Amino acid sequence: MGMKISVLYLGKMEFPKFRLVDCPDQEEMVASPAVALLIQHPTLGNILYDTGNCEDFSQVYTPEMLHDYPITEMVNIKQALAAKGLTPEDIDLIILSHLHFDHAGGLKHFVGTKAIQKVMVSEADLKNAYWSVMTGNGGAYIRSLFDVEGIRFQTINQDTQLADDLTLFLQEAHTPGVIGMLLKTEHHGTILTTSDALYTAESYEKAIPPGGTINKTTDEFFDNLKKIQQMQKEYNATLLFGHDYDQIMDWVSKGVID
Repeated sequence: MGMKISVLYLGKMEFPKFRLVDCPDQEEMVASPAVALLIQHPTLGNILYDTGNCEDFSQVYTPEMLHDYPITEMVNIKQALAAKGLTPEDIDLIILSHLHFDHAGGLKHFVGTKAIQKVMVSEADLKNAYWSVMTGNGGAYIRSLFDVEGIRFQTINQDTQLADDLTLFLQEAHTPGVIGMLLKTEHHGTILTTSDALYTAESYEKAIPPGGTINKTTDEFFDNLKKIQQMQKEYNATLLFGHDYDQIMDWVSKGVID
C-alpha cells in the first residue's frame, strides 16, 4: 500500500489580485486559500505539510498583514484534522514549506506532541525568519507563531529524500528557501508541490511573477520557474500550487489521493 494524500482547506484570504499575481487591474480581487497537506505514509507515519493561519489572527497579526491579506474564512488545523478523524497527537512529522504566518500559524496546536520535536524546515528560511523578527524587519514572519514551546527544527540545505516516494526539494524564490515536495503516488502519478514559490496555475502557465512588494526583483521567480518546468517535464508531474483557489477546492473535493 502506498501513501495517501489529503488536501486540507484551511479557509481563505481575499485581497487585490495584484498582490498574488502581477496584473494591471488594481481593483480585481482574488480568493487565496490557506492549505495544508496530510500525507499518511506506510513507513513515515502521518505527515503534515504546513499548518495554515492562526485563529487568533486579529490579535496576533500586524496591522499591515490584516490590511493587505484580510482573512475572510478561518479553519484551524486542529479542526481540519478532526474532520479526517485525527488529532495533533496523531501527527508524526511536520514539514513547513516556509515560516510565513499563513503556513506556520497552526504550530501552537502541536505543543506537547511528538510532532513539535520534529519540524522540518529549510535552513535558509529558518535563518531568514529569525534574522527578520530579531531586527524589526519581520515582514510575513511572526516569531510567536514559529518559536513555540518545545519546538525542535530539523533543517535541510539540499534536496532530501525521506522515502522512495517522497523527496523534499528547495526553491530560492519567495523566501531564501521554500520546501517543495515530489510525491510519487500509486494511482495519480507524481505530484510536485510548489508552495508560494509559484502561487497559481496562471502564474506558472503565463510566466507571471507575483505582484505587490513580495520580491525585490523577479529574477528569483524566473529562475525557479525554469527549475519547476524542468522538474515537471522530467517527472511528468502534476503541479500543486500554493494559493490557487480553484485548484485547491478541486483537489479537496477529490478526497484521498493515492
